Amino acid sequence: MIPALACMDDDALSFLFPRKKTSAFTTTYTFLREFGDSIHVSSIRKIVNFVFSVSIMKLSVPIVKNLMSKKQKMNSSFDKLRLVNTYGAFGVVSEERIELVVEAATSYQGPWKEYSFKVKPGDITRTPRWISPYHYRLDWQMWIASTVGIDRSPWMYNFLLKLLEEDKQVLNLLDCAPDLSKPKYIRVEKYRYKFAKPTRNDEQPTKNETKSYWTREYVGRFFPRQ
Repeated sequence: MIPALACMDDDALSFLFPRKKTSAFTTTYTFLREFGDSIHVSSIRKIVNFVFSVSIMKLSVPIVKNLMSKKQKMNSSFDKLRLVNTYGAFGVVSEERIELVVEAATSYQGPWKEYSFKVKPGDITRTPRWISPYHYRLDWQMWIASTVGIDRSPWMYNFLLKLLEEDKQVLNLLDCAPDLSKPKYIRVEKYRYKFAKPTRNDEQPTKNETKSYWTREYVGRFFPRQ
């Protein structure tokens, strides 16, 4: 909402900024207002603006109908010249939550230990994080990589290499790294995450147990490919 304030007319917001007669702001504001009022809009310009507005309104009719439809078409055109279109960053979202889990080890035989990200699901006992108004781009890109594959996410090769090198700047992008001394091996596994079923009062975890927020099922290897 805040960026939208820049689109409002100066007169609409003038009550928020008391103007002094001797201020430079008043002088500039008065000059711009008088200059704007002196501009004469030709009849041809008015006709062009009117025709353009009517055309856009007419071409927008199927767009609005599509918006109200139960079966919307995203990123589609409804006229031959494609002057007015529908747009949606994610018109279709996968019904399954496939998450990538990055693991490292000092020996190929293990034990393998996970890297923990700041907001993306990993540990099944951790509840979802509150992230607004921030955008954790690495966590977001990990989700996109899980849907398109590593061939279309070449940045991951460098990311995994930096983890093996224990690069501090990269590690700062994570919540925490596994307690390993100079990891030699790294892999990325795919898991299908689901919300855990609510527990009844008589099924509450004991003091030595931790309540699970997620359940996950192993799907397969993401990197290195087998």
